[in-house]
Amino acid sequence: MKFVLTLVLCNYAICTPAFEWPYKFESYYDCALTGYNAAILRLNDIGEDIVNDNRTTVLFTCNEIKEI
Repeated sequence: MKFVLTLVLCNYAICTPAFEWPYKFESYYDCALTGYNAAILRLNDIGEDIVNDNRTTVLFTCNEIKEI
C-alpha cells in the first residue's frame, strides 16, 4: 500500500485548493513526516508577521491508495 500527501494553505477560514505531493509514500510515517516538514517550511517562507496577522495554517492529510 502507498500513501498520497495532500496539503492545503488556509488564512482564517479561506483555503487554497488542495495540492497533491508529486510522489507517493511507502508508509504513513514517511508521509506524515513530510507533511509536517512541508508545513514548517511553508510557514517559514511566508514569515512570522503574515502568519500572525492572517492566522495562516497548513493542513495536510495522508490517504492510503491502492495500486494495481
